[in-house]
Amino acid sequence: MCVRCGKASGVYPLCPSCLSLFMESNPPFSAESELKRCRICGKVLVSEIEICSSCREKPVLKSTERNYPLHSYRLWKKSVLFAWKTENKRTLSPVFAQMVYGAYEKVCAETGKNLPVVPVPPRPGKIKNRGWDQVDEMCRFLHTGWNVPVLKILCRKSRVQQKKLGRLRRLDRAEKSYHLVGKKVLRRLAPVPPKSVVLIDDVLTTGATFEACASKLRSFGVQKVYGITLFVVD
Repeated sequence: MCVRCGKASGVYPLCPSCLSLFMESNPPFSAESELKRCRICGKVLVSEIEICSSCREKPVLKSTERNYPLHSYRLWKKSVLFAWKTENKRTLSPVFAQMVYGAYEKVCAETGKNLPVVPVPPRPGKIKNRGWDQVDEMCRFLHTGWNVPVLKILCRKSRVQQKKLGRLRRLDRAEKSYHLVGKKVLRRLAPVPPKSVVLIDDVLTTGATFEACASKLRSFGVQKVYGITLFVVD
């Protein structure tokens, strides 16, 4: 059943009309969207101009150029993400990949062609235990469907879920959880650090995970880190 309108939806958790609405709403990079979102984290601006109050007063994202979210994490869209991540509705994976590719194309048009994407890595053992990881699968669709180069050069050591932590603990835990892969693997996958990359994740909440991953990429020699997230918690 469609998570938005309740009608029969077939293989997707959204009926055809709601799926079309979901894919067309909040297009990134539109002039209207640019004016309404923070140019650093991508969250909706209330009364601010260009930069939200959080990024002005308590900045978290210091190592990224900009984050481009596709949707705000609220109302029925939260149910869409829940269906994908928790209920294993993997038919959404190519749908999300197509949406991310649209944003990726525009990032590359502004910054350079064929930037490699770096997925935020899953918790240790997640793929083995559940059989898949949503961000990993989405990036595989990006690679097989549109030949987007994917660099899996980040790893995660902590098994604690970030969503279960408060803001301060998220910031502290994320910094200690994410690392570059081992030197041998790093030399094989990226013998020369790319100048720019696109960091991919499903949700940006406090920005702690994104900042931790971006800072590790910068320490490797990446000069600019752009971000694309499916959702942002405003």
